[in-house]
Amino acid sequence: SSRSFLRNTYKRNIHASHKTHQAAAGKRNKDLFTPSPFKRSDKINIDDKFTVQRDLREGDNTYGIRRYLLLPRTNDNDDPTLKPTIIASINANKNILFGAQLHAKQSGSDEDYIADYFAACEPLLDIAKEDASINGQQVQALAALNGLCSWVTECLDRDGEGSEVLSSLLHGEQPNTLLDNDKEEQVENRGASGSSNRRARQNVKSQSAKIILNNESDRILMLDAIRAIATGIPRPGHSVVGQGTYRDGAEGWKSLAWEYSNLATVPVDASNGVTGLEEVSLYKSRDGEVAKIEHLASVEVGYLKIAGGAMARMFFV
Repeated sequence: SSRSFLRNTYKRNIHASHKTHQAAAGKRNKDLFTPSPFKRSDKINIDDKFTVQRDLREGDNTYGIRRYLLLPRTNDNDDPTLKPTIIASINANKNILFGAQLHAKQSGSDEDYIADYFAACEPLLDIAKEDASINGQQVQALAALNGLCSWVTECLDRDGEGSEVLSSLLHGEQPNTLLDNDKEEQVENRGASGSSNRRARQNVKSQSAKIILNNESDRILMLDAIRAIATGIPRPGHSVVGQGTYRDGAEGWKSLAWEYSNLATVPVDASNGVTGLEEVSLYKSRDGEVAKIEHLASVEVGYLKIAGGAMARMFFV
């Protein structure tokens, strides 16, 4: 069977769904300061097979840098010297979550991977969100935009097809806007059925309108920088894709990243040809909304190559 061991085993036991896991639900009240789910122990058993462990990285600081791990549940007869197998993890610093990752990967199709990712990460996210809200601050997330560089390169190869931002830049058009006000840092309320797609289009147009091009040379400068960031090939007359390139392409790259982030769906459609947005979709599945794009949020060499350093800042509403 093409169904992986992870999905056959973990999903059946974790019961991944769009509802908050019961271990994180607790008794909710109107008090903004909620008790940590780890108040009594650094481990929470979410069923008879799996446990979530909070790993503090700054001594006893429960609100500093930390990591949430989904582990197989052990019993008293297990060897305590053996390192447990990490199934999935989410990192956090204060009220910001990031780096949701599936560790126990199995070979298989994209559909198998996505099913495994959500089966493992959704219950982990429920508990991490609850713990990140203990000081009354709104929980945020930084989501990776893996595949952004490839997507931009493909759109460039198709003369901008698939990207309103690129199409406008390539053809010298100033994008129109559907929104009069700057709503990049506002999270809109959910409307009637079908409004999310309309909102996504509005967000893209709003971001596109932020690109101010005073003349033709500005347009060419931005396009050359965007192409260099996406492909890793230095601009003409440059030996490296350096700080100047990221500076000149910043507004255009943020608009493209915003547009790309709006391709994330819930549930994930692994057959639509877009891969790398599973973390955005994970947070969206728990009422996360993209609020803005952080330019050069990560300057790790590998991440610059796949996403140009951009990450999506999301708020849970």
